[in-house]
Amino acid sequence: MVSSIALALFTLNACRPEAKAPHSDISDAIRVAQVHENALPIDKSSFLTSQSNSPIHWQDWDDQLLKHALSEKKTILAFIGSGTDVNTINALNRLNQSPETVRLLNSQHINVLVDSNLNPAIELQTTMLCAVSGTHSPPPLLVWISHEGYPISWIPVGPDANSNIQRTITGINNTVFQFWKSDSAYVLQNSRDSFNGYSATILPPPQDKIDTRIPTRSVRQGASLFDPTSGTIDGLDRISPARFITMLLTASQRPDTTDTQKAHYAKIAELTSNKILLNGLIDPLDGGTYSGIQQITSDLPVFSKTFKSQALTMQALYLLYQKSGDLKHLQAADAILAYTQKHLSLPDNGYALGSIYASGNVQDNPCVWTLEEIEAALTEEETEICTLAFGLHGLGNIPPADDRDRSYFRKNTLTWKLSLNDLATQTALDTSTLKQRLKSITRKLAKIRQKKPLKPVREELSIAGPTALFASSSISAYRATGDTAHLNRATNILTHIRQNFVDSSGNLHKARYHGKLQAQPAEGVDHALVCQAALDLQEVTLDPTWLEFAADIHQRMHRRLGDPVTHRIKESGNTSFPLTETTYQFFNSRALDNDNTWAIAYANAKRLDRQQSNDQLKAQHEALFDILLSTASATPIACVDFLIADAKLHLKTVYLKMPATGISSELLQVAIKTPCQIVPVTDKGNYPELDGQATPMPTGTATVVLQGKIIGTADNANDLSALLK
Repeated sequence: MVSSIALALFTLNACRPEAKAPHSDISDAIRVAQVHENALPIDKSSFLTSQSNSPIHWQDWDDQLLKHALSEKKTILAFIGSGTDVNTINALNRLNQSPETVRLLNSQHINVLVDSNLNPAIELQTTMLCAVSGTHSPPPLLVWISHEGYPISWIPVGPDANSNIQRTITGINNTVFQFWKSDSAYVLQNSRDSFNGYSATILPPPQDKIDTRIPTRSVRQGASLFDPTSGTIDGLDRISPARFITMLLTASQRPDTTDTQKAHYAKIAELTSNKILLNGLIDPLDGGTYSGIQQITSDLPVFSKTFKSQALTMQALYLLYQKSGDLKHLQAADAILAYTQKHLSLPDNGYALGSIYASGNVQDNPCVWTLEEIEAALTEEETEICTLAFGLHGLGNIPPADDRDRSYFRKNTLTWKLSLNDLATQTALDTSTLKQRLKSITRKLAKIRQKKPLKPVREELSIAGPTALFASSSISAYRATGDTAHLNRATNILTHIRQNFVDSSGNLHKARYHGKLQAQPAEGVDHALVCQAALDLQEVTLDPTWLEFAADIHQRMHRRLGDPVTHRIKESGNTSFPLTETTYQFFNSRALDNDNTWAIAYANAKRLDRQQSNDQLKAQHEALFDILLSTASATPIACVDFLIADAKLHLKTVYLKMPATGISSELLQVAIKTPCQIVPVTDKGNYPELDGQATPMPTGTATVVLQGKIIGTADNANDLSALLK
């Protein structure tokens, strides 16, 4: 941590001029009463409400901060975290219990608590600053900001929140404060120059020549990161393993992927699911999935179950089931769905962002167990089965690589160590009997966990983007299983978004809390995910109203957040926030597991261009494609969303010409069950890929296109199936 502090202070020390800059007098400060008390709102998120009684004088992230900082002649200290991040809650609990740190913060800065679920662009920007300094730890994040809106210094707290948060803050804070006190003009100038220099290099240079082979090469490189021996993915960090699995599965469906590569990708996807998801991150007690891995292996998960992680993992498992037909993937996906519906559903038909088990003392976490606890809860036979199934040990089963300081000494996590068949062999039980025993074991342990003192804390904020992502996952489930319950759920979710996240002027908003729409406009990622979900739904229903909704959301995003010349999409258009930099979300951060706005918007523009073709849409997807290619060529795992989107765009496209009485059900069902893009053809649309047809499409037929070339037309299910093989 000391080295991290030194790196974070680089901006203050690196370019100090020999001649001292004019000193700015801070003695004429004007006191602002509001900043000397806790002023957090209680109507924006569960996270902010939970800290509204903190002894720290937290302020909300709003347009008055810079004015207050200028009046007080103080710097702003922003603590960036969320109610779905365990480290954030642990860090704040420790700060609240440290009178000395509270006194220091309240006396030296204007303190701001930033909810990154509401303001993810600020979190991403600060994470990028940390990366410049060579630090890649996950949130929470600390950034000191001048009254001009420029960052002075920054540092990620990450897992050190449990033990070093006070020392971390004190160490860097004293340096920042002393520099500011002795020469605030120098600090202002240096922060301004440093940040402007950083901003000039944020985007990768464009490709000299577009190389369309980059995505396939990047997937090969990404696949090589999986180690089948240890069951780990090198460099994945906090990026969801489910994204990695989906990347491999979509790449295995590309027509330009060799049969050998397809088999290789499918095998790695299966191994990743078995070792990291089914035998690691999926909680055997309630079926939900933890959001990630704390250190190296899935033996020690992050004890947070976010809405987004449920959606991503569901989607990956349903795709695996569609690929392999293995029921274990279907059963695991269904269990995650059941967990989500039971634990994250809200009264207004929305979904909460997730729940966490946060504990200042990791020994108190209800998700870890001593062997004695297990023995007291179960019969002797059940204990034997449980010990074998989860690899329980009196000294604990968490490997040293994940628990270097042995803070989890004598604790066990419930992650599967044996397959059902292997467990049946070792216990001499048939699989049917064994399943009943395991069901009894997990029910008993689930009841005991519910009675433990530490309860899960739920963030009841509802966000448009993750809600749309869950709709897309439900459509993947429908295409994999044919179960119309998934289609109905997706339709209900998108209808809920259209009716409850869109205002009377048609503008998409970001969040709802306790049944009320918040004024904050949606960010780039929310627009992109909602548009994507609407296009996904249009594909399987052929309902033109979802195309209209998708196109409208996409156009509004570009009008509000897009550059009309470069077509680059900034993440937030809210000018009331203190930080001055435009944030571009064109990659997946290894520290955040964020959604890649540009990758999703690129795919949306291309999908819209296939049925509403115009020069604007073409310019948009071509401009974004250039930057995304450059990023993927440098760091494949950081462009996983782009690799997924690009692979889907290379699938065969089925154009369905609707008769007056509606499209042939059998043609649509064949297309739905096959990995492909589906485009309904109407007299109102514009379909450039069909321009090569000698005659217009007859009604009740399907035309299949691959990479811009028509490969055949079908008027019955058998012929269409043959074209899609």
